[in-house]
Amino acid sequence: MTALVTLEHCSLDEMVTYSYYATHSIERNSSSIGTTEGEELTVEESLYALLLESANECGNGLAEHVAGSVEAFADMMNEKALSLGATNTHFTNPHGLSDEEHYTTVYDMYLIMDAAVDYSLFNEIIGMDSYTTVYTQAGGTQKEITVNNSNYYLRGEAEIPSGITVLGGKTGTTSAAGSCLILLSRDSGSNPYISVILHAQSRDILYTQMTDLLEEINK
Repeated sequence: MTALVTLEHCSLDEMVTYSYYATHSIERNSSSIGTTEGEELTVEESLYALLLESANECGNGLAEHVAGSVEAFADMMNEKALSLGATNTHFTNPHGLSDEEHYTTVYDMYLIMDAAVDYSLFNEIIGMDSYTTVYTQAGGTQKEITVNNSNYYLRGEAEIPSGITVLGGKTGTTSAAGSCLILLSRDSGSNPYISVILHAQSRDILYTQMTDLLEEINK
């Protein structure tokens, strides 16, 4: 949803300047590319980091860039969710770290993903195995970073069922949500599918369950 709202309201070459709050308010040891206050990335670079590396500070940075604050951006996310019919979803932040008032369902995640894949850049990003860019640090020096897709299917660490092509997806893991994955794929007839697994007990179980689900496509 963070990517979807951003793509609806921004040009990709707009510059995102990261604030102290954006870079320091996320949970310690949570997913990050290590940006700090004053550093600048484009909207496009921030989306790559958000969707491939699950960089939580990039969610915050994009939210502040689009709406002025994380809270205002969450309101935009909730408005978009309602417009898509995702009525059992409520967002409080742009990165998905745990909050009692931040929740969704499998069906609502399908609705959000179905809207996001209308954007060619979204599809491009979620289908890449890695991305490298150079951005400007606070002191004006340049820093090169590489972000990697955590999707086991695209990394060759999970076997894709026969007849299925995995086009991309988004992983997510917190202690409350467990291991989660939403996947875009197609069958041998090029028909598209969106598949969702939430709250798996481990990453290995997540991919076992997703593979079982994908195998149902060609039955």
